[in-house]
Amino acid sequence: MAARRVSRKASARKVPSSRLLRTPAQELPSKAVKAGLKRGAYRFTYRTGPFCLPIKTHSIDWGLLNNDTTVQRARITVFKCHLGAVKAAEPPGPLEVTLRPGETTHNANAATGGFFYEIQVECNSQLLFPYASAWPGSIGDPMPGSVVKSAEFIRKLG
Repeated sequence: MAARRVSRKASARKVPSSRLLRTPAQELPSKAVKAGLKRGAYRFTYRTGPFCLPIKTHSIDWGLLNNDTTVQRARITVFKCHLGAVKAAEPPGPLEVTLRPGETTHNANAATGGFFYEIQVECNSQLLFPYASAWPGSIGDPMPGSVVKSAEFIRKLG
């Protein structure tokens, strides 16, 4: 009788679709494409300004809701702000997403607690609402005090 071979592949976890999970740095969220750092393609730029992540942070998450009545494109970039150096885009780099009216998307990937970050959203509608938070693990459970709500994103003037 032949020995039965056991697969060493990890079985995929079943997670409710409403749960948020961390995305590996090389994996893009659904309907997102890598975008360059080109300037001038969007009318509005919103930024969190620098914020420091709690030391036990495992990942940083951003979300974006399209409350406009038309399909909207946006470019989202997460920057790590090193002290005494120029900020740098974190992997996977700038992402461009297209959202239908009422649709929401998000991306969460690795981040290092104790460092400053900034999230930038470029778009053509003032009815796109961003969100950001820090997670202690791989499943969406925002750390107290780490949430940056839409009203706290600063519109770049001029």
